[in-house]
Amino acid sequence: MLSCIPGIVVLGWILLPVSFVLGIVAALQKNRPHGTGIAAIVVSIIGTFVAIIAFVFIVGHAVDQALHTDVSVDSSTSGAPAQGSEAEASSPADDEAPAGSQAGATRDNPVALGTMLSSKDWQVTINSVDLDAAALLTEENMFNEPPADGETYILINMTATYIGDEAGGATPWASVDYVSPEGKSYDTTTKFLIAPESFDRMSTLYNGASTTGNIAIAVPSANVEAGVLAVQADILSDKVFVAVQ
Repeated sequence: MLSCIPGIVVLGWILLPVSFVLGIVAALQKNRPHGTGIAAIVVSIIGTFVAIIAFVFIVGHAVDQALHTDVSVDSSTSGAPAQGSEAEASSPADDEAPAGSQAGATRDNPVALGTMLSSKDWQVTINSVDLDAAALLTEENMFNEPPADGETYILINMTATYIGDEAGGATPWASVDYVSPEGKSYDTTTKFLIAPESFDRMSTLYNGASTTGNIAIAVPSANVEAGVLAVQADILSDKVFVAVQ
């Protein structure tokens, strides 16, 4: 049990081999009951497997906490700017709460369109969402198939601004999923669609530079307006939920 408790894991790992060795000594003694020794061996072996699983879980949780970064929400930017416009690289408000306790942390309390989401290196804004873009997408590109029954296409316009300090710049890793009212997630891998003026993920941006473009996602047509977007400002940041209208 000690090897499963964070903070005293080392003590458990020390006692497990000690128990194993003492169990072997007891089991090899002549003219003495061997039950206790065998039990100690079995318990130490099972305990080792349990300790390994617990250790992997503890280390994985620690790595996850170390890698994921909080995202701040700048409510002063809410209100969708014109589609295709660049977002200004402004600092989050000083009195903002951590992402886990502020608007956007849950699907029931999404932030408004046009709200700037800031991570350590990126500022991302969802400018607009077209909830009925099926006709536009199928007319714009011959490779976009008409939506299936019960399906529609949404078009999301997004701006990403690099605020990091890497001398070589960086490419935007912002991601957007649509989450249905039932809680199912849809992204660009759900169905291959080519968006007009698509969001550029390949070009390198340097401090202060922005890129704006569209992302197309196939989603269920029923109650599409009741869904939300789950947005990550970069690959390691927490998700923030954004309203679709």
